Amino acid sequence: MLMVVRSPNNSAWIEPLSASFDTRRRLDERTLELLREGDRKTVESALRALFPEIRARLFRLLGPRAELDDAVQETLIEVTRALPKFEGRASLATLANRIAVRVAFRYYGKVNPVELDEGLASSGDDPEERVSQRQTLDKLYRCLDKLSPKRRVAFVLCAIDGLTPAEAAEIEEVPSLIIRARLMQARSEVSRLMRGDPYAEVLLRGREGIAEERGNE
Repeated sequence: MLMVVRSPNNSAWIEPLSASFDTRRRLDERTLELLREGDRKTVESALRALFPEIRARLFRLLGPRAELDDAVQETLIEVTRALPKFEGRASLATLANRIAVRVAFRYYGKVNPVELDEGLASSGDDPEERVSQRQTLDKLYRCLDKLSPKRRVAFVLCAIDGLTPAEAAEIEEVPSLIIRARLMQARSEVSRLMRGDPYAEVLLRGREGIAEERGNE
């Protein structure tokens, strides 16, 4: 997939593919200044580092759909446009995740699914297990399509990505209690819709357990 991303000064460069930029730490003043000024090398390095996480996050938020690459492109463009005003109080990854969530909201309600061929599916050697897991994940995303967008985002961030409600709240810029309420409602709906699927129960219990343990630390 070839991407062209434009910097704040409207110069273009090609597809961010690899990561060498630590996006999870708060930036030093010099790096922050270069990002704000639209320094090509610094911005390109940041986008290269952010690209894999943005694409993975949007895949889990949106599920398998034909517009995934469009959503990734939109997010990269919006991250680039946000850099001149980026204050550095949060990490660059948090900024990118906030924008990715906003982009995902714009795609909810559009129905254009494609066959699941990446993301959460197991890479195990048992063909029957792979088929079973893929069917479960297809069913899971059909269930998520029935949730309200806010509950869906809370569920994906916490139950699938394994973030704590506090971490998800930082991305969504809402109180953690709101995330907890949305997550509880989403879990109830998904559990009802997925009842009887043994792999779904293992998947959800495992991810939720990780988030709950980290949230109680």
